[in-house]
Amino acid sequence: MRKINYRITVNITQKTMKLGFRAKMPDEMQGKRIRVQAVFTQRQVERRFPMEVVIEEGEVGDQIRADAEILLPYVFYSPPRHKVNVIFTLWCGAEEICLDDQPFPVQKELFARAEIVRKRNLFKFGLCSLGLPFLLVRDYFKEDKNFIKAAKRANDTVYRISGYNYSARQQNTDYFAARYRKYIAKNKVNPNQILFLSEREPEKNGNLMLVKKWFEENEPEVEITTFINTKTVDQLRKKELRDCAFKCATSAVIILEDFYPQLHSIQKRSETKIVQLWHACGAFKTFGLTRMGKQGGAPQTSMNHRNYDLVPVSSDTVRDIYAEAFGISGSKVQALGVPRTDLLFDWDYEEKKREELYGKYPILKENRVILFAPTFRGDGNKDAYYPLEAFDVNHFMERQPEDTVLILKNHPFVKQKFTVDAQWQDRVLDLSGEEHINDLMLISNLLITDYSSSVFEAAILELPMLFYAFDEKEYMDSRDFYFDYSQFTPGPVVTDFEALCEESAAMLQNIVSANEQADLKKFRETFLNTVDGCSTERICRKIKTNYINI
Repeated sequence: MRKINYRITVNITQKTMKLGFRAKMPDEMQGKRIRVQAVFTQRQVERRFPMEVVIEEGEVGDQIRADAEILLPYVFYSPPRHKVNVIFTLWCGAEEICLDDQPFPVQKELFARAEIVRKRNLFKFGLCSLGLPFLLVRDYFKEDKNFIKAAKRANDTVYRISGYNYSARQQNTDYFAARYRKYIAKNKVNPNQILFLSEREPEKNGNLMLVKKWFEENEPEVEITTFINTKTVDQLRKKELRDCAFKCATSAVIILEDFYPQLHSIQKRSETKIVQLWHACGAFKTFGLTRMGKQGGAPQTSMNHRNYDLVPVSSDTVRDIYAEAFGISGSKVQALGVPRTDLLFDWDYEEKKREELYGKYPILKENRVILFAPTFRGDGNKDAYYPLEAFDVNHFMERQPEDTVLILKNHPFVKQKFTVDAQWQDRVLDLSGEEHINDLMLISNLLITDYSSSVFEAAILELPMLFYAFDEKEYMDSRDFYFDYSQFTPGPVVTDFEALCEESAAMLQNIVSANEQADLKKFRETFLNTVDGCSTERICRKIKTNYINI
């Protein structure tokens, strides 16, 4: 890439920075996904802030325009003690270009954040309760007649004024934080203790359980404790909240593999380190603080994710993406691999699992297997769905070779079932709630998916992939990607059902082009260059060496 000529505009009013970035689009970037980050740096601490990018057509060529309105007191997790500079990074596809030739300073005093001390006042709470109907009506119209948003806004107002609120989630979160403060004041950290923390049931071969197993088998002097409870914070009893808070307060290391909301309500003691293993591999769909201000995203004032000390990832390419998504310094994101991918390099396990699956489903052994595994639509668990009309199972099977077996594997959030005619009952298996998708890949000849992160595991296994993106624009508008979809996918992309039927039948005949094979190799080198079957041990030794005092 040649040098990028760009200019910036900065306007700071009452600790809010309006930041603009303008650059002429180089010819070699035409047609590629462009992202821009504003990078706030102070010595070894940095924060990558995503900017809204628009490509504008101009008389002298396309222009890159990126803008952001940034609340400076919430840029850093803790107020800076040293000089702060701002530079930019520009992403063109998977290539990151650092634009550090025009750093500009920002006074560190502008990042100061007033500490919010909520004193509870029952009298004010009573007055707020009396005025609650007025608040609801007012906020109902302010939120475009959305009652759920109006109720949340009214609750926030009552909380700000009185220190009380009507939300069981917030009440329990406050209780957890108060108990944590009490426990750290009275108890020392156990330097050998690791807490494994989750509010969902961990998979046996998932990141959390594999790291736990390694420490149990290899480091007997490490004290293992767990708080694994599938209740959400609003459902936890006071005794459970106290138990969780005590374990968090006394553990040297807390290990997660997903978002754990109440952990971000505390001011973590410095002796405790938080390791976020995350449940996904690579980086595809935007997540975390990248989605600030978007539908389902957190506000800039959120402290979610920002107290992590170590985040292992699958490659150097995605380090800065995770740093942006979690609001942490890039030095805390390290390319150490992903534990759950280790089994994909374990030939003995793979052979044993294949024989197990063939024993349970004999029809899979002598036929060619298509694994259909789309992701869900909707905002999350409560409203997740897949548009079943987009994939007509019966018509699809009519178009495939006679020795084809189709495995349906919906996302765990999706509860709908596909309609399968009687003539296909013996050649279509719905294993949505039965087997792990990584295991099913071991006996598959083709994976059909859309925007699922399962592509990373499939790439490790060199499983041919076909992407059915009939609603790419709508999905892009609601969720967005870090990379251009068509350039990211390591396989053909089709947008209509007939093309899907035709392409899948062709790929089952082993008609895979040299270009597609090259795309898969490049994909692995870009997103999986530290995934080698030794991720679990590498991560565990890192934790033991840096954070455990034996």
